[in-house]
Amino acid sequence: MIEWGKVLLLAVFFDILFGEPPAFLHPVVWMGKLINIFVGAAPRVHRKLYGLIMVFFCVGITVLTIKALEFFVTGIMVIVISAYFLKSSFSIRMLLFSAIGIQRDLGKGNIEKVRTDLKTFVGRDTSNLNAHQSASAVIESLAESFVDGILSPLFYFLLFGLPGALACRMINTLDSMVGYKKEPFVKLGYAAARIDDLVNFVPSRLSLIVIFVSSILFGKPLDAIKICKQDYNKTASPNSGWPMAAVSGALNVRLEKIGYHVIGNNYNDPGYFDIQKAINLVGFSSFLVICVIYWIGKIPLMG
Repeated sequence: MIEWGKVLLLAVFFDILFGEPPAFLHPVVWMGKLINIFVGAAPRVHRKLYGLIMVFFCVGITVLTIKALEFFVTGIMVIVISAYFLKSSFSIRMLLFSAIGIQRDLGKGNIEKVRTDLKTFVGRDTSNLNAHQSASAVIESLAESFVDGILSPLFYFLLFGLPGALACRMINTLDSMVGYKKEPFVKLGYAAARIDDLVNFVPSRLSLIVIFVSSILFGKPLDAIKICKQDYNKTASPNSGWPMAAVSGALNVRLEKIGYHVIGNNYNDPGYFDIQKAINLVGFSSFLVICVIYWIGKIPLMG
């Protein structure tokens, strides 16, 4: 049996020390190439059905690959390789460091550079964002990515081991590549978007508990609950509103995506200094998740 506690700790060590591997060695990049093969072969008709088949094939190939790894590799190498693949399912260092870089530029008043850097950090149009709107975009992305990029894959790692974590990452990658509500992905990406919503349903709601505990040290825990209860349903996604509203309440900041939603409407607009508070909150929340999953995993529930 693989010692999953060691795999988790080594994966976290890889993430903190090295960050993201080169693109040609990154499992998520490989996932993207596989998805592109299916997208390129998509028919003009029955695209919803094809999109569902694409999801099952991509997830199935991912799980079978990991199962083969666990079967053929033994000894210390299975722990090292498993940790490498697990690390690819989450990204704490890149998330926090990206936010730190934008915060520094925003503090220096380099708004044009902030707008440029934000293009790789958020999905919205950043060309006309002011300082407050830029800070809001960063904080929202930190909150949402805490679920998508940290809590969800580790949650499924706890339940199903490495195949669960990588299957979660594949589904999230599918959603990010084809799960759009505009052509040519309206039908092709429908299944990916809905399945991603389903996969993140429980972790997004668990995020309130984690953020509540973290905000005892880095915010206002009762406000996190209050605003989450009040505004969790303000976002287009059925899941992203939970961590965003919890962070909004914990930090007492107003988060707005122009033309889409406003969370924590009675609070002040965030500034660059609030990004640091969000970094502290999400960073500690990530640490808390790792500790809890390591502890629960020792019971054990995994195998």
